[in-house]
Amino acid sequence: MTGASKNKPPLAWSQIMNSSTLTRRDALKRVGVSAVASLTGGPALWPGSTLAADTAEAPRTSTRGKKILVAGGGIAGLCAAYEMMKLGHDVTVLEASGRPGGHVRTTHDPLPDGLYADLGAEQCTKPGYELFREYAREFGLELLPYPRRDGESRYIDGKLYTEEMLTDRKVLGGLGFNDREAEFLSRHEWHELPRLFFNPYLDSFVDEYQPFGVGLDDLDKVSVTDLLRREHATDTAIRFVGGRETSALYQVWYTAILKHRGVPMYPKELFRIRGGNQRMTDAFAARLGARVRLGCPVTRIVRGESAVTVHYQEFGEEKKAEADYLVNAIPLPVFKRIPVEPAWPEAKAWAIENVTYNMQTRVIFVARSPFWKKDGLKPHMDIGLDHLHQVWQTAEEVPGDRCLLMGSAVPGTTEKQALAAFRSRYPGKSMEIEHVITHQWFADRWSPVCERESFRVGQLAKFFPNIMQPVGRIHFVGAYADNLNWGMEAATRSANRAARVIHRL
Repeated sequence: MTGASKNKPPLAWSQIMNSSTLTRRDALKRVGVSAVASLTGGPALWPGSTLAADTAEAPRTSTRGKKILVAGGGIAGLCAAYEMMKLGHDVTVLEASGRPGGHVRTTHDPLPDGLYADLGAEQCTKPGYELFREYAREFGLELLPYPRRDGESRYIDGKLYTEEMLTDRKVLGGLGFNDREAEFLSRHEWHELPRLFFNPYLDSFVDEYQPFGVGLDDLDKVSVTDLLRREHATDTAIRFVGGRETSALYQVWYTAILKHRGVPMYPKELFRIRGGNQRMTDAFAARLGARVRLGCPVTRIVRGESAVTVHYQEFGEEKKAEADYLVNAIPLPVFKRIPVEPAWPEAKAWAIENVTYNMQTRVIFVARSPFWKKDGLKPHMDIGLDHLHQVWQTAEEVPGDRCLLMGSAVPGTTEKQALAAFRSRYPGKSMEIEHVITHQWFADRWSPVCERESFRVGQLAKFFPNIMQPVGRIHFVGAYADNLNWGMEAATRSANRAARVIHRL
């Protein structure tokens, strides 16, 4: 490190993440250096410093191309394989299903008139998702603005409130917020309320991959609800912000990461890929070509000191392959059913066994026309029912009268239940829904889950960083394997981290 590097102060995280000229090479330096350092036993570096950049560019210790197996062909596995292929390594992806992409899935049929819908991962943010957006540029994929949260109204206790109503102090007071909370919400977005109570803690974190050792460790022993009571929140604020089982340290750390990245708690500047986000995973798969093997579920893993042996099936035939390293991109609820020899270390085994995910049913309403316009309404609503949580418009750029509303619901929700829920909450008189489609993710054998859920009281120290750390020659990538649990962002960040670590070994 040069003398100039020693004297150069670290950049603020907002500077690091919000650069308008950020290239993927820069993004690789900036989004995972601290994580790489912690995973390889080096110092945890402030992201964006010259020292961090120097470490990111450090040469690998071997010039020999490595043989690498990737288990799982979702976006994390495909991204990791793509990066390692470009670095000159021999990569094979074993995907259990008959298609690559995992939870990134776009459907066109049986939708009419050229309409399409993302059944799984559906959006990226700006700022945030730097790697994802850089891949879109590299692959020539157009990112469209996705105004699905603009003008979003919400039901509270059976009454519909617009965004404007929820900035009115009188309305807020009627809901039970005190003067301090009402004053904050009159100036900030509804979902920013946690920052009113968490702000005194947020600047304690100097490394977004290290929640411990900053004087807040005791917060892992209390719930978000307990912390809010300590901060004199009203019962109303606790109702909307609290969590009786969620670790307060986890939630404060989560909020700090977003603040340092310059990302709102509930971003509205959203984007999606024209034609569907599956075009991203298709682009990875096309570049990997025959390196991606479909219909090849992993059945057993043997961990050795000098190699990893992976047993799998192909066309019903038992096969095995040996590699220098294995990158696991299989969702943990599926992965934990695969026998591993020797058994995982106790800490890793606990993390794999106990991580929890959310699951949902995706609901698609096919409408003959944008009927809500006749009623002077916007279609984006937080409905708050089990059989329809939210609803919003998608594929709005497709020409023609027909259009789509999309929503989410509890697993197992039927078309009839979703439609009944929408009818019970839609405040207008016009309704021209022709068809309802549901996609039941929980029934997908290989990709049943969505995103990792919050860590519970007392569990953050058990999960982090164990959940993302490699064990011997096996590395872990996916929506669960990064500090934030934001689907495609966590997937691409963890994939690049694993590729860089393996390349340097």
